[in-house]
Amino acid sequence: MATHASETSVPPKKVIVMTGGNVGIGFECAKLILASIPNVHLILGCRDPQRAKKGVNNLVPFIPADSTSIVEHRPLELASFHSVRQFAEDITKSFPQGIHTLILNAGLMVFSRKMTGDNFETNVQVNHLSQFLLTQLLLPSLRIGHKTWPEEPSCILFVSSTLHKPGVGRGKGPELTIENIDGSVEFDGMLIYRNSKLCQALCMHALAASLKDDPDVNVNAVCPGFIPTTDLKRDSGLATRMLMDNVLSRISAASTVQEGGACVFEAMSGEKRSKNGAYFSKGGEDESSEESKDPAKQKFWWNWSCEAVGLENSKM
Repeated sequence: MATHASETSVPPKKVIVMTGGNVGIGFECAKLILASIPNVHLILGCRDPQRAKKGVNNLVPFIPADSTSIVEHRPLELASFHSVRQFAEDITKSFPQGIHTLILNAGLMVFSRKMTGDNFETNVQVNHLSQFLLTQLLLPSLRIGHKTWPEEPSCILFVSSTLHKPGVGRGKGPELTIENIDGSVEFDGMLIYRNSKLCQALCMHALAASLKDDPDVNVNAVCPGFIPTTDLKRDSGLATRMLMDNVLSRISAASTVQEGGACVFEAMSGEKRSKNGAYFSKGGEDESSEESKDPAKQKFWWNWSCEAVGLENSKM
């Protein structure tokens, strides 16, 4: 159910769609959106309706009293392509004026091999494939959105991770191969998570290249930092959750969820929004991995992703 700050007559609200957002980094970013951008309609795509409702209720106090902004949640299960398609159809029909910003924030890290109902490994589908699909389905709405709010381009923002880079953090990887994309040859939760984020980065760059002459839409990625206390680990084992909450959260390299949310908010705002194909980290523009910038690998994983989600006509 939408929550209205006021019912005054106002110009069309900027429609911002975020995957997740009821907790963690996305929640902190949502707070800043509602507090800082006047006249927005923020939609959170969430899998758990009770947690989503609680998240929306917790966000309402951050809407200024004189604001016309709205925040609501709608059902989205990223482990299901059917749910993604339903969500995209719902958004498209609900907002004929288009959407202004798409923030692909939701993600998880699963340390045991689990296949989804679509027969893909869970890390890969939730972190990459479903958000790839959602982006393709909402791209026409983003183009329409630029005509509604022409003062700046519509924006797609992937929440990335420096773990897509080799040598960052502990453990092996990434080692992205078609033979082990589902973890059937060798399953290591951290390796598969890294692979999913590399696949995301490759396809972000591929999409940016396809949009380089398009003034309507930009696409970028942002790493919000190393944040052990985020909800990313929600499907991990108890030992992993305790390690991240009670030990890793105290190291000097760790960031807070508030800092991470601010990092994401900054990447969708101002001059950073005007970039295309940029990778932001530590508050500024950074470089994604060398592998992620390989055009041949971008094309291969883009086409694989298109086939996986049933968008063969979008292949390069």
